Amino acid sequence: MQLIELSEKNKQAYNDFVAANESGSFLQSWEWGEWQSALGRQVKRFKLSASAKASADRQDESEEIIGAIQLVRMPLPFGRYYLYAPYGPVAAFGANYKLQITNYKTIFNELKSKFSNAVFIRIEPKDNFEIPPSDSLIIKSSNIQPGSTLLLDLSKTGEELLAAMHHKTRYNIRLSEKHGVEVEKEFAISAGHGLYFKEAIDLIVETAERQRFKTFSKNYYHKFIDFFALHQKGEVQVHLYKAVYKGILLSSAIMVDYGKIRTYLFGGSSQEHKNVMAPYSLHFRAMLDAKAAGLSFYDFWGAETSGGKHPGFVKFKQGFGAEIKKYAGAYDVIYRHSYYRAYKFLRKLNRILK
Repeated sequence: MQLIELSEKNKQAYNDFVAANESGSFLQSWEWGEWQSALGRQVKRFKLSASAKASADRQDESEEIIGAIQLVRMPLPFGRYYLYAPYGPVAAFGANYKLQITNYKTIFNELKSKFSNAVFIRIEPKDNFEIPPSDSLIIKSSNIQPGSTLLLDLSKTGEELLAAMHHKTRYNIRLSEKHGVEVEKEFAISAGHGLYFKEAIDLIVETAERQRFKTFSKNYYHKFIDFFALHQKGEVQVHLYKAVYKGILLSSAIMVDYGKIRTYLFGGSSQEHKNVMAPYSLHFRAMLDAKAAGLSFYDFWGAETSGGKHPGFVKFKQGFGAEIKKYAGAYDVIYRHSYYRAYKFLRKLNRILK
């Protein structure tokens, strides 16, 4: 096995591998890496090949890939940095557990020689992943991405989807339709700072601030939509949904399509006219659109237990009949112990001072 760095000419084969595997995510897509580059971050992508003779120039590379990883370089003081693989590495579909661990270790060892100033790599594989008892270089860490999600199977008909929902959710969808809530969808093809996107983004940010979610700036969301508008022919497709009642925007959401999954990435809802249940209509329409587009799953992007900080929001998601999918969580692969200990100490100190 060997780890091979990829370039632009490998984009399609890389995306084909990531999108086709259950452990793949849009966060490991080539386009997401380009978005990170647009934010000023350095991004590197690699494939793990079973062949000793493999290279980035091989034409049959999509068949030989047994693992892939996209890394974002995150700065640390004194010229150091760590590498972050959101929902990565991606293992070949069907690989047994022992083989995955062997593949991961090969990736980690190869990367250590390629990034001499890296303090550690933070990985968040979606596969089952456990630390081998003898391995002190890999430790459990704090999740950055959701450690679990709610995933809805779209193979059912529209009526079957409704029947599988909680009766209250089903009632609210029909109530919203009865009130005349209109759901609009906009592909991010004419994106910009116009009123259409401004209102939707304002609502997303205001909702996060009201509910004390961590959020990005309004400028970030505008740049996000603008970027994917320019890359609309790529594998990652971004859509903006709005639920409107009597001309008033009551709910908005940014959806991301990749592979066979539509992900509800960002969303917001107004405090006005809550009785018309606008978010219910929005999500049901987005599900039906995803199904019509040939997608297989609708990902609600994050699940917490009822004891979490926002149980009401999670209960809203669960009402649609989605199943909880748990991920392995985050791990740090440590390359430089002394720097890593200093990093952890400073992080802890920063939390105390806040």
